[in-house]
Amino acid sequence: MKKSYRTQLTKEQQDVVYHELSAPAKVIAVAGAGKTTTLISRVEYLLEQGIDPSEIGIFMFNKSAQTEFSERLSAQLTASGHRRSPSVMTFHAFGMKFCRRLEQQSWLPSAKLLTDDFSLVKLLREALQRLIRKGEKIAIQDEKDWLEEVLLFIDLVKASDLSASDVFESLSWSKDRNFYPALYEELEALRKRNNIRFFADLLSDPFELIKGLDDENLERVRALLPNFRYLLIDEFQDINPCQYELLKKLFLPPCQWMIVGDVQQCIYEWRGASPEIMASQFDQDFASVACYPLSTSFRFGHSVGLMSSSVITENDPNALVLGMGESTHVSFARYEKTGRALLSELKVWLDEGGALQDAVVLSRLYSDMVPVQLALMHKGVPYQLHGDSPLLENRQIRMLMAYLAIMAGALENPKMFFKLEDIECLLTVPSLGGSIDQRKRFIQQAKQSPHLLPQIIETLADASEGWRAKKLYERADWLRSLTLYASDPAQGLTHTLEKLGIYRYFESTSNKDIQSQEKIATCEAFIGYVRGVGGDAASILKQLSSLNETQRDDSHGVHLMTIHKSKGLEFDMVLLSGLQEGRFPYYEEDLSAIDKQAASDMASERRLFYVAITRAKKKLVLLEAPSKADKKQMQQGDIPNESRKSHSLSRFVFESQPHAVSQICDAWENADLASNLHSDKAINTAKGDVFQRYLSRVEPSPKLTFRHQMESQSKLKPGDKVRHDQFGQGVVVRQEQSGKYMIFVDFGDLGLKRFNPKHTQLIKLSSRT
Repeated sequence: MKKSYRTQLTKEQQDVVYHELSAPAKVIAVAGAGKTTTLISRVEYLLEQGIDPSEIGIFMFNKSAQTEFSERLSAQLTASGHRRSPSVMTFHAFGMKFCRRLEQQSWLPSAKLLTDDFSLVKLLREALQRLIRKGEKIAIQDEKDWLEEVLLFIDLVKASDLSASDVFESLSWSKDRNFYPALYEELEALRKRNNIRFFADLLSDPFELIKGLDDENLERVRALLPNFRYLLIDEFQDINPCQYELLKKLFLPPCQWMIVGDVQQCIYEWRGASPEIMASQFDQDFASVACYPLSTSFRFGHSVGLMSSSVITENDPNALVLGMGESTHVSFARYEKTGRALLSELKVWLDEGGALQDAVVLSRLYSDMVPVQLALMHKGVPYQLHGDSPLLENRQIRMLMAYLAIMAGALENPKMFFKLEDIECLLTVPSLGGSIDQRKRFIQQAKQSPHLLPQIIETLADASEGWRAKKLYERADWLRSLTLYASDPAQGLTHTLEKLGIYRYFESTSNKDIQSQEKIATCEAFIGYVRGVGGDAASILKQLSSLNETQRDDSHGVHLMTIHKSKGLEFDMVLLSGLQEGRFPYYEEDLSAIDKQAASDMASERRLFYVAITRAKKKLVLLEAPSKADKKQMQQGDIPNESRKSHSLSRFVFESQPHAVSQICDAWENADLASNLHSDKAINTAKGDVFQRYLSRVEPSPKLTFRHQMESQSKLKPGDKVRHDQFGQGVVVRQEQSGKYMIFVDFGDLGLKRFNPKHTQLIKLSSRT
């Protein structure tokens, strides 16, 4: 018998709760769809069917989600008279218990779990030295240039079901990183020899074990596990191959799986998540999967719902996000400068009665947060920084501050340095060359006697020859001359970057273009601040020192974080920064229309934008001031379909159709306006079909007319986006100019299709502009 309180659930939520007890199920839940409430109701329903709590296993992806779900589940079950709750665990907690049982039965050797990063880094350094002693050539000498990347590589290997060499090959990293697989294997040998496990090993060690077991031994291992007959796995779009294949081998049918997630919210591919597992592999591995949508969000209103639907249908033509929360106001920045725009929007927010701690600034890249932090620090606005190191701990900014200190006379007065260790930046960026021990000795000598810094560089030049010696002598002379820029520090920093070739050094030592461009953008943002503030080098250093940490407030300040960090969170006000084409989406050269990997990367970037805008509850501010050309294009409802770096505004903004969405929402609130729009003219938009689908799902809704851009095939050109009833969304590749004028359309994973224009109707979504 259905409980009366469940009548408050939507029809979609009830379908999930009352899903049959035997068949596997996939629940596609948009942001803010109430999936926690739905899953708790599903668990309660299972218990009502007489299923023992010990037979239900619930997996969460992080500790905070696990804690929150456990508390809510326990409260609900207690209120309804159930005395016991099922197991709610993270993947790592499951792996920890599993490893202990495997150790007890001698399937795995006993190992000590180390949870601190320093222990892993220490072991990694030892592995590197062993590798060097074996004769391995290491092209990158400075640990700062490879350590973070190697740690990511280790996680990627342990998240996969491939060898270290295969993972490295798939990444297409530069050749000077070729030692990574060998370093990984050396690290693993050292780890096992010392009987150590880190967090990632809690799953990868059992997975490596069971991959080599026959059916008989695998059955013995399964006997060590809880007898779960029902698995509920949340955030399934973020699962990686190691986690999935491990659970798949351990919990066979008739164990019933219910997976919950949203492929369009998968933003962790860079650390091993595989959205294809939820999108297609699960349906191939399990028979007769029932699919349930949770398409209604209670977080935001129709404006964000319409924008989200418009954007994400570029990835999945059938996607729909219904915004049934309170009204969400969407706007653009009032000023071009990011800092000024941000401060203006925060003032309006506070004047409206909002609180700083209910607002968040989100950015795609760290460098986009530089002008944000500097503006807040300069005006004394408290903020909470999440996930990143404080601004004045950034390596590029500390390097520039070291050069500012030299301009202010730090060679004679070392107290001018923000921190004395910043001297290291002057000797390592660009690298002086020489052996590791030699560089360490020079750095130590320079810290003890900063006034000898130019002479130290000259000493190394004396031992060098040719072009290298010449560049080192020039570098020493440049440091001596920097005091000439004391009153024009912005110019001094710009000339220093050019004279010493620091940007070229970033490009040569970075594995990916995005890494070097981030460093360059961070430098440019800081120099822009120095130029804008004015004053001499000494006064700017003094100001930065006084501002350092003074505005950090962990409870009352505005939140600052990257979009990746915002996953799973919501805020009354979201301010989205860094919306320039080429930076978000990020690309060096846009090949998404012709290259499969580039198209996949673009789809991933689009998911990130979708996650960002769906964090907003009451207010969403796009911190960009559109140009006249951008405004005109938005009013026309057009979507650019190729590289637009000459235009400032991100394509994702155009894909979200903010002008058309504004007209729709205005019509929703104004019946007379809706009538005029219906009778006099259509709303200009390339997404009329999406918006019609949206309005048809909501009652009441205005009856509106849209420009659908349905055109004959003779007008289609290569690069145009089109939609086909059967194959979905694709891109026109070419049109034969003879015979029947056949059209070729690339539908991504479905491949290239050839159409006769007389017998096929294609809906043109956007033109190549």
